[in-house]
Amino acid sequence: MKILHLNQAMHGGAAIAVQRLHTALRRDGRVESILGVGCSVSGSGDTIEIPKYHSKLASKILDKVSDGLLAFSAPKGNVFFSSYLFPNNVADNVAALHPDIIHLHWLAGNFISPWELRKIGALGTPVVWTLHDAWAFTGGCHYFGGCYQWRERCRDCPELARQVPWNLARVQWWCKQKAYKQLKPTVVGLSRNFVESIRQSALLADCPVVHLPNCIDSNVFRPIPKETARSLLNLPVQGTYILFGACSAVSDYRKGYDLLCHALRALPEGLRAKVSCLIFGVTQAEEYLAQALPTTFLGFLHDEVTLALAYAAADVFVCPSREESFSQTTLEALACGTPVAAFSVGGIPDMVEHNVSGMLATPHDSQELAFGIARILEDGNRQKRMGEAARRKILQHYDMSVVAQQYIDLYQRLLDCKRHTAV
Repeated sequence: MKILHLNQAMHGGAAIAVQRLHTALRRDGRVESILGVGCSVSGSGDTIEIPKYHSKLASKILDKVSDGLLAFSAPKGNVFFSSYLFPNNVADNVAALHPDIIHLHWLAGNFISPWELRKIGALGTPVVWTLHDAWAFTGGCHYFGGCYQWRERCRDCPELARQVPWNLARVQWWCKQKAYKQLKPTVVGLSRNFVESIRQSALLADCPVVHLPNCIDSNVFRPIPKETARSLLNLPVQGTYILFGACSAVSDYRKGYDLLCHALRALPEGLRAKVSCLIFGVTQAEEYLAQALPTTFLGFLHDEVTLALAYAAADVFVCPSREESFSQTTLEALACGTPVAAFSVGGIPDMVEHNVSGMLATPHDSQELAFGIARILEDGNRQKRMGEAARRKILQHYDMSVVAQQYIDLYQRLLDCKRHTAV
């Protein structure tokens, strides 16, 4: 069984999730997993570039044109919006690899357009599409941002400042509708909440939808004695640490850094006197110093071992996100045996059992989040029990071997169905 994963890039949250699944499948050994990306790669032969055009120059020119069309529509920047409408050679290059299953992931960034999805659908190969955000079933927005036009049809997108007769969101929505009739993907939602959103969408309403989570390497992300982790990170061994971090940790409004600051200021005075904050995903800069607590900026942690040390060094990880499809950082923290305090959004309620492995708060109530943080930190024994429960949950439901088996079962069902249909 040959599985070809398609993802636009090698960096970012979706790329991390794809690479972990790819690794899990290869470790299992029962399938041949290949990762195809839209950028140049070097090194392992199981990760390859899928060229869009025969010429790099043509690719650059058409990418500029695509970006210009998007800029003309003047996205407001409230949510991430992307578009790509041009056909290319991706489907032809995919066909040349002869996969048994085509597994789509994050396709934006001028990689695979709706027109190219139609060509992929025409290959007759079963298609799985794991959705890492909402782009697949909107006119171009990757997150909802409070808009729910996608439940019926994207028309006059509130994210686009320039509404022209060929409204970009409307055109892209229509192109996707045509493409999906040919593509007929089996759609994977990473959380129960996201599965419900997918089922409510007009674009994917006729597609089979299953719930499968992201996976994690529990040998890398594992409990480490706090004293050891803190020493290796050059942190004072004594103390109580709250950890927060993400890609664009403080500049991305969706990640809720401002809500975290409000929650930290709302902590009981006695607790605030002995707690400090650790933040990764940003370097120390003047505009980010609206601190509620003494703060150490850990910078950008590019390797998983150092990232695991940061989680292990903390007494609690806080995820104050306004919106998430899954929350990779929550998964990583729990795997390291660190309790999580978070808003109950996206995939977080799937992972965090309230008052068992962490504390969940009503979105986006900073006072309630502060209560959850305090409840974890004020009782050392409770904190220890929550950490142990968190680790057990990850091993049972999110370990690489567990999720790889679930995907292999899905692939096999699709291949069996294809053979049965062909008879």
